[in-house]
Amino acid sequence: MIERNLGNVERVTRLVLGIAFAAWALVQPAMNIIEWFVVAVSLALILNGIFSRCYFWYLLDINTRGTRKRPETPATTIC
Repeated sequence: MIERNLGNVERVTRLVLGIAFAAWALVQPAMNIIEWFVVAVSLALILNGIFSRCYFWYLLDINTRGTRKRPETPATTIC
């Protein structure tokens, strides 16, 4: 499994957009190929928002999570 690569702002944005797109597609009077495509994309956005992982960002080596590496503490010597 890949490591988390989405920051909190991007997670919330994807989650909100996924829910909005799914709601739009599901209230349409007829479900044609466009609405099914929107449902599939919205499902991907919702799952990205929930699990904080994006495989497309992983392939492009993009990380918006902002993980900070711990600063190395210099070795201390006792005199």
